Amino acid sequence: MNRAWLTRLARLAILTMALVAVFADFLASDLPIACHVHGRTFLFPNVTHPAALDGEDWTLNPPLVAFGPREGSAEDGAPRVAPPWSASGHPLGTDQEGRDVFARLVHGARTSLGTGLLAAFVFVGLGSVLGALAGFYGGLIDALVGRAIETLTPFPTLILVLVVQALLPNPTIESMLLAIGLTRWTEVARIVRAEVLLITSQDYVLAARALGVRPLRVLVRHIAPNAAAPVLVAAAFGIAQVVLIESSLEFLHVGVASSVSWGEMLSEARGHPGAYWLLVFPGVAIFLVVASLNLIGEAWRDALDPRLAHTAHVTVRLPSLEARLPGASD
Repeated sequence: MNRAWLTRLARLAILTMALVAVFADFLASDLPIACHVHGRTFLFPNVTHPAALDGEDWTLNPPLVAFGPREGSAEDGAPRVAPPWSASGHPLGTDQEGRDVFARLVHGARTSLGTGLLAAFVFVGLGSVLGALAGFYGGLIDALVGRAIETLTPFPTLILVLVVQALLPNPTIESMLLAIGLTRWTEVARIVRAEVLLITSQDYVLAARALGVRPLRVLVRHIAPNAAAPVLVAAAFGIAQVVLIESSLEFLHVGVASSVSWGEMLSEARGHPGAYWLLVFPGVAIFLVVASLNLIGEAWRDALDPRLAHTAHVTVRLPSLEARLPGASD
């Protein structure tokens, strides 16, 4: 299988995961999609979770899997940890609390991808702004940004985020995003700074400055669009790394306690060595997302880098050795 087909499969996998994350409440929920209770009609209560429906017994119009990600469903006397298809309505089995693994897997996609996208937006935005300002204006701004990059780069992101989350009495998803964003921006800033320094010396930028265009307008209108290509590549790789960081934090129980995460599902497998479904399903999901994002990032890098695009189609044809030998035509 060539690289192009792998990239297409990666895009399909990410698109599927994104759709699963968006429509998680329609795939697995303890509330129906629509119902009529006590003279009132509720549309999409699986999304809004109205308090008026608490304690109701649902038998009509259930989602694909009629279990939520946090509610245990094992009956008294039944094994809490049940393998796939051994219990009614649990296609991927249940965990140590009797919760449906499929429901937690589906809602975990929302947590992992949502955290990755939001964290990438934070550190890519911050790194792009600081890197562009440092490369374009130079001087004191460049010195301050450079010293900040040199200070934060040696520290592993996972360790810094782990320390921040552990020090907070009640860690939240916002604190996790802020911690990741404030530690991951350095890589993007270095890339953007180098691109801005390169583009600033181009003739069209020099012409714009000679015509009296304001510096900020030159930066936003002429330099930023041409420096966006490496930012997209960094964002793809960054989302994959954030998914791994978030899963690692949840695996170590330092993440957000109220969230449903693939890392939390992996941590539950430690107490049940024989429950392979608690390890395989979330592990495959993490591997699929991270590998797909890395393939997409590499494809973007190859497509947006003109040097790689130029050398990718060069074919060298050497004359045959036999044609140059004396008497070869005999």
